Amino acid sequence: MIEGKIVIVDDEENIRSLVKDLLEANNFKAIACQDTEEGYKRILKSQPELAILDVKMPQIGGIELCRLLRETPETKNLPIILLTVESTETDKVIGFGVGADDYITKPFSNKELIARVRSLLRRSGRKDESNVLESCGLVMNLDSRTVFLNKKEIVLRPKEFDLLHTFLLKPDFVLNRDYILENIFDYNIAVTTRTIDTHIKNLRQALGPWGKKIETVFGRGFKFVPSQKTNSKK
Repeated sequence: MIEGKIVIVDDEENIRSLVKDLLEANNFKAIACQDTEEGYKRILKSQPELAILDVKMPQIGGIELCRLLRETPETKNLPIILLTVESTETDKVIGFGVGADDYITKPFSNKELIARVRSLLRRSGRKDESNVLESCGLVMNLDSRTVFLNKKEIVLRPKEFDLLHTFLLKPDFVLNRDYILENIFDYNIAVTTRTIDTHIKNLRQALGPWGKKIETVFGRGFKFVPSQKTNSKK
């Protein structure tokens, strides 16, 4: 099982590749970006569990990107690790001052990086999720990939199960189609907007009145609203 998604922003190709390969070897999904502009866009689009930013990059560096992410509502709580070749106290004070959560000095050991990543994810509360999710009478077991609604089993197709899982993890959060494409379908070129809409429709139908909690936000995407009433009677 994938432990989480992490975006790496570093202008050095060898470091990007090293960190990406290391994360993927440890069951993370890694997205590597070569500059801060690309990194900022990918972070907003994919909503990762954590970002690793190099401090020294051309034009806008990791510290400024960290500051920007903290000022952006969608990423203000994103766990951030800064990478640097410097180890002075001043650099660390600046990094922590703009909202970085951790600081790793190059060169670093593979074990240290993975340990820091997992530690930060645990502290942030955005990882180590329970294998059982519950919401409004619905119980989802990630190990057995089963769903029960009011103690009655609901049979879902694999992608519909993954969609429901994502909605439960992000209540009241608008998921746009790009986000769904990347996180559910891994940007499969055969997947179209109509395909996504069909999976959403099938998921709602399988859930019956409970499916009304998955709302369409026109022009933006879809949102799971736990407080939405599901009584079909007028």
